[in-house]
Amino acid sequence: MEKKDLKQEQEHLEWTLQKIQEILKTEREDLDNLYKEYTDDVEQLWRIAAMKKLHIRNLEVSEEKPYFARIDFQADDEKTPRTIYIGKNGVIQNADIYVTDWRAPICSLYYDTNLGRGSYEAPDGTITGDLTLKRQFEIEKGQLLDYFDVDLVSNDDLLQKYLNENNDARLTSIVATIQKEQNDVIRRKLLENLIIQGVAGSGKTTVALHRIAYLVYNYLNQAKQNQYLVIGPNPVFLKYIQSVLPELDVSEVGQYTFEQFAKDYMEEDIQIRPSDKKVNASIAGKNKNDIDHFKCSLSYKEMLDQFLKVFMDSITDSPVMLGEIEVLGKEEIKAAFEESNTEYFKSLGSRINYTIERLCRTVEGRKEELISGFNNHYYGKFKECKTEEEKEQLRKTIARGREELERNARNLIRRYFNKVKADPTKIYKVFVSTMENFNHTSYPNIKTLKKETAKNIKEGIYDFEDLAALIYIKSMVSPAKDYSKIKHVVIDEAQDLGEFNFYALKKALPGATFSIFGDLAQSIYDYRGIHNWEEVNKTMFDGKGEVISFNKSYRTTAEIMDAADDVAESIGLNRSDVVVRHGEPVKVEGMDGKDIPQKIANKIEELKKKGYQTIAIISKTNLLSNYINDDLAALGVHIPNVGPNDDVSDPRFRVCTISNQLAKGLEFDAVILNNASEDIYSSKSSLDMKLLYVALTRALHELEIVYSGELTKPLQGQLEKEKQYQK
Repeated sequence: MEKKDLKQEQEHLEWTLQKIQEILKTEREDLDNLYKEYTDDVEQLWRIAAMKKLHIRNLEVSEEKPYFARIDFQADDEKTPRTIYIGKNGVIQNADIYVTDWRAPICSLYYDTNLGRGSYEAPDGTITGDLTLKRQFEIEKGQLLDYFDVDLVSNDDLLQKYLNENNDARLTSIVATIQKEQNDVIRRKLLENLIIQGVAGSGKTTVALHRIAYLVYNYLNQAKQNQYLVIGPNPVFLKYIQSVLPELDVSEVGQYTFEQFAKDYMEEDIQIRPSDKKVNASIAGKNKNDIDHFKCSLSYKEMLDQFLKVFMDSITDSPVMLGEIEVLGKEEIKAAFEESNTEYFKSLGSRINYTIERLCRTVEGRKEELISGFNNHYYGKFKECKTEEEKEQLRKTIARGREELERNARNLIRRYFNKVKADPTKIYKVFVSTMENFNHTSYPNIKTLKKETAKNIKEGIYDFEDLAALIYIKSMVSPAKDYSKIKHVVIDEAQDLGEFNFYALKKALPGATFSIFGDLAQSIYDYRGIHNWEEVNKTMFDGKGEVISFNKSYRTTAEIMDAADDVAESIGLNRSDVVVRHGEPVKVEGMDGKDIPQKIANKIEELKKKGYQTIAIISKTNLLSNYINDDLAALGVHIPNVGPNDDVSDPRFRVCTISNQLAKGLEFDAVILNNASEDIYSSKSSLDMKLLYVALTRALHELEIVYSGELTKPLQGQLEKEKQYQK
């Protein structure tokens, strides 16, 4: 490092920190004065105050590390180069930019462009010029420790250093080390639909969250923060990203599991059977038919479409009668109802309201004719009356009828449509009770499907696999208005959704584009999930979306990924391209089953002594995770077992036991895999191998595997590799 450059950069850092402190002082004073002097709407006061507080918090973070990089760029229409310091948050005062936010268009030069000629896309068009310097800084607590002049962001000293950090430190450094292929996805336009197939550790979740942060920053005028949506695999994962998004200057984005979204969209608090019970049944070999897969398929949607057509036809399957007089024939009612079948009318309710108004106008146009016919009919009936009581009753009937016709029969027509049940759960119940009539694909297990689903509905319980149908029905008959405003949706761990789930989301969110992230190798609900992304592209985007592959793993060491790739290869999936970061060899130890808890307890202590801050003991199921947690407690090792609603970002979960299902999407410094025997992880089961792959790829730096009996077959090659290492 040249002393002159070091001194200049130190001076610039000190100058920047001084500016930040000046702005902070002003912002804090403004906040104090705001509370004292603001006299308008109280809600507006809290909104302004919240924005001020967020700005202050970002500036306080910037005091620790105001920027991570610098580029020097001279545009072709400029006489001198510009020096741009890039940070996690921008630092601006009036029109002066001291630190440029990483999401600004010009910063794409840092992530994408080699030194020399380059360009970036600005709001006014493409800007070309010369990139003369790209510099990365190592700054901690306001002190400049080092810097690197680089050509590309990838494969450099800073990336290697970052990858070797513990989990907490990696999260704080990630913006500085976004790779070119990741940056390309992050900066795609709001209107683009993307599907990203990424191997474990390729940065899918990182890219997903940074894509939202980028869109929020660059499309401020087109979409508010609450017009973005994240759909994740489980509540544990959502709590994890809830702790990350505010660090990216994003705080109002909706976050749901598919189950939570279904309940909110339907505006019904239905009871949903937890998915882990289903996967555990599948693991145990009890899920012997493909009912769940069928319910998540487009074939099930096609059955439902046939039913809904009959249901819609039944709305107008009889005339409107006033006593014994036909006021409106069923054909003209059907014709008026069909007129409303346009994009303008978004719900069954709005269609019915239009039809009522249309039919009232029809009655108005023939009022005299209807009243005359009504009078003639009942005059004849009146002459047939034999008692005064009968005549009096008929007089009342005639009076009510004439009054109804004078009012264009509005109440009569409304009563006609009151028979329509627009409640999705009630419509679904009718569908299930009659589904055999719509089995045009000759699905062989239709009787079992009907019996099981009807039994659940009677008990007030719905499976995950019922939710696509319920969302779809809701979108067809009475879509939730708030969701029509959603502009962009990010789905993470999307491989566990079926085609019908994707189709239902598209119907429920008609104004949204999508960024879909997943890994087919991690499909632990593969009995219902998709098997290739082109199916999703066709289902959601008519094949016009773009499928992108992330094949490079940044999370794990080469040694850990080698073991995971052995498992992936055993079920016909490709090996990953590994970032060359080596570490400890994967340790595999066999023993008697009763000795496993003590061995795990010893390994926890060893890993702690090595300085690892997050350690997970991963078991195949929630039940096994509870068992090993109890065994460890009996040995004096008291650590929490992660439940479905826990927040793993809480410090008390730094060392924990956890199941495969809940570990999806998470990462830990070190992982101990609890009992990887052939009996537990059968090499003959694709689902078991995917569960094993998920468990192996949660580790950043070190992986320890214990087993009793026979080691699962795909990992047996690791025993030989370990012997070679020891030699």
